[in-house]
Amino acid sequence: MENKFFSEVKNNFGFGCMRLPMRKDGEVDTQEFCKMADAFIAQGFNYFDTAHGYISGKSELAIKECVSKRFKRDSFILTDKLTEPYFKTQDDIKPFFYSQLEACGVEYFDFYLAHALTQEVYPKFVKCNAFKVLGELKAEGKIRHVGFSFHDSPELLEKILKENPEVEVVQLQINYVDFEDSGVQGKRCYEICEKYNKPVIVMEPVKGGGLVNLPDSAKKIFDSLNGGSYASYAIRFAASFPKIFMVLSGMGSMEMMNDNLSYMKDFKPLSDAEFEAV
Repeated sequence: MENKFFSEVKNNFGFGCMRLPMRKDGEVDTQEFCKMADAFIAQGFNYFDTAHGYISGKSELAIKECVSKRFKRDSFILTDKLTEPYFKTQDDIKPFFYSQLEACGVEYFDFYLAHALTQEVYPKFVKCNAFKVLGELKAEGKIRHVGFSFHDSPELLEKILKENPEVEVVQLQINYVDFEDSGVQGKRCYEICEKYNKPVIVMEPVKGGGLVNLPDSAKKIFDSLNGGSYASYAIRFAASFPKIFMVLSGMGSMEMMNDNLSYMKDFKPLSDAEFEAV
């Protein structure tokens, strides 16, 4: 399915590389990840999401080994992020960024996000002119699209979007448990993105696996639909809103990936009965 927001993105489902198949010695199982990347791309998907802090720096290196070295650059989309602990001043940002390009084995990032903005973190991005620097990197062709990921109130989200109108995309935590949660406020944050006409990337659609390991009472509700896996309802819920451009899933095994792809390859929004069950 072609993406309606960014033509280079083939589908609205992405490989979140916060969780990858791991060996017993704590290293990424690159042999298994290579097989998963092969299958992912072969089935028409092309979006990979990473950050320097994922798996203690091993996620970016695994991208290089299993994706960048093995596929033509125009055959996959790669997102990376600028995370607060890794810079202290404006002058630190570009060197860190170039170290990420090297770690991932690429010459540019398709999407690059200011990472995990909150009330505490955002002022540092402002002080260090982070969005200005990212704009310069975009002008140099090192970034195709600039955005940010977000973990805070709708009010702060609106403030950031007002102050940085050049932002093209926002990554939010959206799942059916947190959608109307008073802390996460997924629904309100999504509505702010709608108001400012910003496509949304969804993180944690299965709430770290919590929406797969359900209590029996919840399982019975989904089982009565005679439909897909518990994960399928969570991921399809997150993908069912009009401004959703990408739903990420952290996939630690081929079995998990095959399940995800089975319903996202020919994606259908939740039916009324499925929304009611959720």
